[in-house]
Amino acid sequence: MKKICIVIGSRANYSSIKSVMDNIKKRKKLKLQLILNTSSLLYKYGNVSHLIEKDGFEINEKIYNLIEGESLLTMAKSTGLGLIEVSTAFDRLKPDIVLTVGDRFETMATVLAASYMNIPLAHTMGGEISGTIDESIRHAVTKLSHIHFPANKKAAEVIRKLGEDKDKIFNVGCPRIDLVRKIIKDKTIILKNNIFNLGVGDKLDLKKPFLIISQHPVTTEFYDAEQQMKTTLESVSKIDIQVIVLWPNADAGSAYISKAIRSFREKNNRSAIHFFKNLPIEIYIKLLDKTKCLVGNSSSGIREGNYIGVPCVNIGSRQNGRDRGLNVIDVDYDNLKITKAIKKQIKISKYKSENLYGDGTAGKKITDILSSELDIKVQKTLEF
Repeated sequence: MKKICIVIGSRANYSSIKSVMDNIKKRKKLKLQLILNTSSLLYKYGNVSHLIEKDGFEINEKIYNLIEGESLLTMAKSTGLGLIEVSTAFDRLKPDIVLTVGDRFETMATVLAASYMNIPLAHTMGGEISGTIDESIRHAVTKLSHIHFPANKKAAEVIRKLGEDKDKIFNVGCPRIDLVRKIIKDKTIILKNNIFNLGVGDKLDLKKPFLIISQHPVTTEFYDAEQQMKTTLESVSKIDIQVIVLWPNADAGSAYISKAIRSFREKNNRSAIHFFKNLPIEIYIKLLDKTKCLVGNSSSGIREGNYIGVPCVNIGSRQNGRDRGLNVIDVDYDNLKITKAIKKQIKISKYKSENLYGDGTAGKKITDILSSELDIKVQKTLEF
């Protein structure tokens, strides 16, 4: 039985790989191993351990390696601590393949541990181009990985240009779209006003239009994070519409964004605004499907938003270079430009789905490939 070990470092990681986990669990020839670390275990970032267990998965290891502070220093130290603890977990579990997700800073601990221990690596969502430190990490992970599962054709081409074996690059789509597709089709998931018992702020009327703000720090613009968030909040406050504000991820600079959110909430008497630290994925996707516009710098507007057809205003450099569809308007941190773009987007009901990041079947495709007899050489060479 082939042991596939998945390391989940955040709530977003889980939604990005759950469909693969579901499919692995169904295969008799595969055994799923799970390691949770970093922000995935902390309440303030949406602890997903209970959710994962509720969904019927066994967690093999829990690693508490996130050092508080949300600074450049603590991010680096958390990665180092993760390397120590993840390698110990790999030594106990002895996986045949490690499957890693995306480009978060904690991913580096996973791939370095596997590489030094001669464990073949599979990587989802590689080859994409964006801003912040994620860009560098993503391509570093590609060079350490043996099997590649990019989300679209352009990303597959980038991986090939990085010198990777064309026979180990599989354009499967983004596994997160699998989950989005399933949730959108599920008519039993109904948005109710009691969701506003979570978080703080006014209870919104879901029958009326609303915006969602989702903004994360750009680690290479660490000291600008607070002002950037202030600009976004100020721009949105000039529009007469209900607003949902989501808390940032655990990257360096998130403390500054949190500070800007708290300051806005305390000093601004604007009504019809609600703040969530975290939301169940099915609630988030249903809200995303219903919102007039997603505002900020989250890849969610580019990935899920493209599949659902949600109008999106993408601000700043965090998603620079990433493939996007017609649903996205890009602007800088400028009050007038942000407000103008939002007003333009809320006039549009929905965009046509473009399936830019897959058709919602990536999980099965990835599992089929992992189940096959793969000729993997641990020692890689450049392929040109």
